[in-house]
Amino acid sequence: MESREMDFKLDTDDLKGMIALMDERGSDTDDALYSGVNQNGDTLHISIFPDKISIRVFQENGWLRRSVYYRDGSSEEIYEGRWAP
Repeated sequence: MESREMDFKLDTDDLKGMIALMDERGSDTDDALYSGVNQNGDTLHISIFPDKISIRVFQENGWLRRSVYYRDGSSEEIYEGRWAP
């Protein structure tokens, strides 16, 4: 899996912008992974697919949260467990 620094702005409140990212950078595999840091200092891993954007957040409290934003505007939030003791 190749990891790249985030060289784009991601605004989860901007559906048109997210759809543009899906069109420009969407991949059918999870090989292209972007990493960055959010405003809270948490590490992010972002995968962009043609139909969704998946963001894994390694929260400071030790939990791993995955937020998935779909092309149709729907979203879901999943807690995948703890990444730190």
